Amino acid sequence: MLILAALIFFAALAAGRSDLAGGLRVAAVLVVIPAALRRVVRPGPAPSVMRWADILATLVGLAAVYATMAGFTRTAVLLVTVCGVVMLGAGLALFEMTSGDERRQVLWMILGLVVSAPTSLLLFVFISGAAPGVALLLGVVAAVLSLSLPLATAIAVINPRVVDVRAVLANLTVLTIMFAFGAALYAGTEATILALTGDIPPRGVRVLIAVGVAAGFHPMLRWVRTSVDEMLFGGRADPIDTLTRLGTHLAAGSSPPKWLDTLRTALAVRGVALRQGEKIIASSGEFGASLTVVTELRTDAAHVGDLVVALPADDLRPAPATSAVLSLVSVPLAQALHAARLTEELRASRGQAVNALEEERRRMRHDLHDGLGPTLTGIAYSADAAANLLRSAPDDALEILRDLRGGAGEAIAEIRRIVYGLRPRALDELGLVGAVRQQIAPMRTADGRPLAVTIHTPEDLPDLPAAVEVAAYRMTVEAVTNAARHSGAAEATITFALTPGPALRIEVHDQGHNTANWTPGVGLRSMRDRVEQIGGTLTVDATANGATITANIPLDASPSAQLDTN
Repeated sequence: MLILAALIFFAALAAGRSDLAGGLRVAAVLVVIPAALRRVVRPGPAPSVMRWADILATLVGLAAVYATMAGFTRTAVLLVTVCGVVMLGAGLALFEMTSGDERRQVLWMILGLVVSAPTSLLLFVFISGAAPGVALLLGVVAAVLSLSLPLATAIAVINPRVVDVRAVLANLTVLTIMFAFGAALYAGTEATILALTGDIPPRGVRVLIAVGVAAGFHPMLRWVRTSVDEMLFGGRADPIDTLTRLGTHLAAGSSPPKWLDTLRTALAVRGVALRQGEKIIASSGEFGASLTVVTELRTDAAHVGDLVVALPADDLRPAPATSAVLSLVSVPLAQALHAARLTEELRASRGQAVNALEEERRRMRHDLHDGLGPTLTGIAYSADAAANLLRSAPDDALEILRDLRGGAGEAIAEIRRIVYGLRPRALDELGLVGAVRQQIAPMRTADGRPLAVTIHTPEDLPDLPAAVEVAAYRMTVEAVTNAARHSGAAEATITFALTPGPALRIEVHDQGHNTANWTPGVGLRSMRDRVEQIGGTLTVDATANGATITANIPLDASPSAQLDTN
C-alpha cells in the first residue's frame, strides 16, 4: 500500500497543477498511507471503536478527494481537518491500548511521520516558488526524507527493539528544539541590534553573539533534555510511585528484566542492570560510554549484588530524586534478588538430587554388567564343565565345583560392593595399574587359552582423582574382557599415558581379525558413558588387523563424575 501511495504521488507530479493532481495527493495522504499504517499494529481483536474510526477516516478521506477534484476548496479543507482529527484520535486510542513491542511499533510509525510529513510539506512549499534547478534539488531532498516513513514502518514490523525508539524520539526532539533555539537566539539578537542602531552589526559583534549562544547552549541543552524526558517518560523519578510499580512486579513474580524495565522508565535513564560479581544477571536499555552509578544490594550483612544505572548523556552525577529512588528500591530489590537466587539454588539442588538417583541406577546397571558379568560367566562355564565330568571324572568335577564355590564367593563380594557403593578395593591397595593387572590376570579367551596382556605405563603416573581412577579401571577391564570374549586373539596391549591438559590416555589394543562392523552393546555403551560422565571421550577403531579402544579422560573430574563415584 505504501508503494501504491508512492505511485499516486508520481501520478500527481505528472498531472501538474490540475485538480486531478490535488485529488491524487489527498488520496495518497488521507486514504492510502493511513490504511497502510493502520495494518501494522493489531492489538488482539480490534475494538468496535477502532473499526468505526477506520471506516469514518476512509469515508471522510474519500469525500475530501472528491471535494478537491470538484474545486470545492473550503469543503475540502474542512473535510481534511475532520479526517486529521479522526486519525489523531484513532492514533491516541491505539497508543493507549498497546504496550510492549506493539507500543514500540506505534512509536516507530510516529517517528516516521514526524520526520517525513512536516519536512516534505515544507520543502514542497519552497519548491513552488523556486527556480527549476533549485526545485529539482529540493524535490530530491523531499523524496529522500519521505523514505523515513516506510523505513520506520519496516523497523516496526521486523524488529521494533533494534534500538530504543523512545530515546530516538527524545534525541530528535531535543536536536530540533536546540537548533531552533540557537538560530532564533542568534537571529533575534542580531535583529535587536539592527533595530536599535539602524546598522547591521559588525563582524566582531556577530562573533560575540555566536560565542554567547555557544556559552548558553549546554545549560539550555540540559534543561531541554530534562523537559523532554519529563514529557515523554513521565518526568522526574518519584520514589513512592516507583516503589509501588516495582512492588507490583515483585508481587506478581515477574522476571528481573521486567523489574529493570520499570525502574529504567521511572528513572528516565539510559540503562539499568543487575550484577553479581562480574556476571550480569539482567539488564534493560543500553550503557555505551555513559557514566554509571553502582548501588550495593544487601540483605542483612550479605552482599547479594549491585544495581548499575547508566546516567543520561551530559549528566556527571545522579539527580537527587534519582538517588532517593535508588536508596529506596535497593532493599526490596536485594530481597527479591536473594529470593530468586535461593529459588534457583533450590531448583538446581532438586535437579542434582534427581540426577544423582538416575546416575546411581545407571551405575548399578553398569557395575552389574562389568563386575558380575565376567564372574557369573565363569561360574556358568565351570558349572557346565562340572556337569560334563560328573560321571567320567568325579574328582575333576569336585575340583571344579570347589573353584566354582570360590567364584560364587567372589560374586557375593561383588554384590556387596555394589550394594554399599564401594569402589574396587584393589584401587586403594594396588593403584590403577596394579588393580587392572590383578583383575585381568586370570582372564582366558573364549576357547580357554590364557590371555596375555602387556601393560605400558609411565613411571611418573601421579595419584589420580577418584572419579578418573574408577572410570579408567572400569573402562580398561571391560575393554580387555571384550577382547577376551570377541577378538579371537590371545594377546592384548594396554597403554597408559599422560597428555597435555592434563589428561589420562588409555589404549586397549587386541590382535584379533575383525571383518564385520561392530554393533555397540551394553559393554561399549557402559564404557562410553563412564568416560563421558567425567568429560572424557572414547573412540573405537576396528580394522582387519585388530581393534583399538582409546579413552581420553581429563584429570580435573567434573562434579557430575564425583556425584556418580560417590
